[in-house]
Amino acid sequence: MKFKPTLRHLLYAALAILFARFVYLNRGQLVDIVAVIRNGVWYYLLVVVALFGLAVQNQGRLYSSIYAILHLPPERKKLSAIFLVSRFMSVAAPSGGLSGAVPFIQDARRRKLAVGTVLVANLIYLIVWYSTFTLVLLIGLLHLFLVNDLQWFEIAETIILIGFTALLMAVLALAWLAPTWLSAILHRFTQLSARIATWLKRPVPITVAQTDALADELSHTIYLLRHAGWGPALRPFAIALLNELLNLLILFFVALAFGVQMNLGVLVATYSIGILFFLISPTPGGLGFVEGILILVMTSLGIAEENAATITLAYRGFTFWLPFILGFFALRRLERLSRAEAARLEELGPQS
Repeated sequence: MKFKPTLRHLLYAALAILFARFVYLNRGQLVDIVAVIRNGVWYYLLVVVALFGLAVQNQGRLYSSIYAILHLPPERKKLSAIFLVSRFMSVAAPSGGLSGAVPFIQDARRRKLAVGTVLVANLIYLIVWYSTFTLVLLIGLLHLFLVNDLQWFEIAETIILIGFTALLMAVLALAWLAPTWLSAILHRFTQLSARIATWLKRPVPITVAQTDALADELSHTIYLLRHAGWGPALRPFAIALLNELLNLLILFFVALAFGVQMNLGVLVATYSIGILFFLISPTPGGLGFVEGILILVMTSLGIAEENAATITLAYRGFTFWLPFILGFFALRRLERLSRAEAARLEELGPQS
């Protein structure tokens, strides 16, 4: 049987090329990371791997808890895989963070879910994540302030993060309190994008009918949120706090693997500033910037420069490179899951 490449095959090939190119361009750091990890205490590194696995599963639980509120199928294992693919996409095809939502939208279309509801789920995810992380960040900044090591750029990036979180919450609040206003804003945006597309001689990115459908889905989503109850509404925040704890423990045990025991203040300050620059950085995943700021923070808090560099490389290996690599391979897993689900639905179709 002659193989006929489909659009899906071409997209996967393009992503494979992006993956190979990114790994090749940064092969020097990968070689250094492997060399560093080989010198770490193996049982502490084994704990780090276990914590990383728990953190990925916990991300699936976080998405699942949000999906359950919105009456979407809360498939935790599948959502964990989509999370990894999202991390891969946001690095391999950076677009201001928008590419990270693409796997969730594609999954929604495959399963014939409301795309608007899935977008709101991702919006809620960001609000929950940024809100809980901000609590950890403020503790880290307080420690830096008490030891007279708080820098102006750390304050500036914190203000940016808080401002962006407030903007996301404002969008959700607008949909909750003034859905008519939100619908009018969406229509204005649709008209503006249509004019720009016409001027650039490009296809219109979103039509009025799609905007109306999105507004209806947003209204339905807000209705579900209103009737969710306090228990389900607070559960995502508890899961997100657990995720912060797991990530703090990853950094703690990475440091232990190289003979450095961080106290709570140093641990929280190092972790929070590293994640802050991961979120707000001109490079995908903060590559280059996070490494520099982690070494700077640790050395300023009394950790030897050589130890700081070693911990940084190992930590980024587990928290940046491992999700990126696993995310690429999770693409194939999602493809198989989607085909199996489609086949199952096809078998059930005639019976129903």
